[in-house]
Order: sequence, then structure tokens, then C-alpha cells
Amino acid sequence: MKLLGILFLFTALAEIALIAHAQDVHPGSEQKVFSNNPFQHPVTLSSEVLKVLLAAHPAKETFAILNDAERANPSQLFQAGEVHLSLPNQVDLVVMGMGRMRGAENGWFWIVRSARKDPEVILFSGADSLEVLDTKTHGYRDIRAVWMSSLETETTTYHFDGNRYLMRQADNFKILVNPTSP
Repeated sequence: MKLLGILFLFTALAEIALIAHAQDVHPGSEQKVFSNNPFQHPVTLSSEVLKVLLAAHPAKETFAILNDAERANPSQLFQAGEVHLSLPNQVDLVVMGMGRMRGAENGWFWIVRSARKDPEVILFSGADSLEVLDTKTHGYRDIRAVWMSSLETETTTYHFDGNRYLMRQADNFKILVNPTSP
């Protein structure tokens, strides 16, 4: 039992170290890991991107229950960073919900394709962090989302299917707790 606890602790520390390392600022490089920390190079969302985000799940449902003051400036509900998922000249976005535009125990992330021309939400994931990987499927970079609690870690990898991202693999590591052990 102690071995499982040590293994979980090691896994959690390794994940935190990877997130911290990936968020170091490297001039001229693109941010790959996004989490609750401020984005390295945040960008302002256009009205077109806000429109597609607020039409997507679960932003649509959440926006409907916000009060007038919260609805007055919907751009404050999101933080975004530019990425290039496919072509170097195509700007895509990783968008994270802020304030009430997030889950109770995790962040909400959207991937928006073609942010400057005909934006489209091609992935939503609830997670603590989201990583844009170097590997590609159908010409688009794969995505990894990680959610952690005190007793488990869930890692989900998404691959692009030609239209949107679909879950390719989900790994769940749970710490087994024996209530009779000291």
C-alpha cells in the first residue's frame, strides 16, 4: 500500500515538474502546456471567436445562468493563447475558462481552429492542464489533457479525425486506500 502511495506521489510530482518546465519562457517558442497559471503570451479573443465559444458546450449553458454584470464583458470569462496545430500560417487557439466559466474541480479548455478566419471549436476538455504534443494525426498535433485529484490521475490523449479531436486513449491511475491499514 505504501508503494502505491509513493508511486502516486512520484507521478504527481513528475507531472507538476513537466508542467512547470513546459511553461518556462523560451523566446520565439510556442507555449505547449496550458494550466491554471497565466498564459505566457495571452491574446485577445475576437468577437467571432467569442461567438463560437459561447455557442459551444458547456460555455453556452454556463453563460445562460450568469448575471447581467458577468455577461457584460464575456471576454473576461476566457484566457487564450495562440498555437499552430497544423500549418505554420494558420493561427489556432487554446482557450481556458476563467471565473465561473470552469468546472468545480477542474479547468475548461477549448481548442479553436482557424482563429482569424471562420473559427471553429474542435475540442472541449475538462482538465487541470492541457498539452499540445509534437506528434500529429491527420496533420494536426495531438492533445493531452490531465486531471488530478488527491486519489487519482486521469490522462486523456486526443487525436484529430479530419474534422475534430476525438479521445484516443484514457489512462486512469487510482490510489487504492485500505481503510483498515494504519
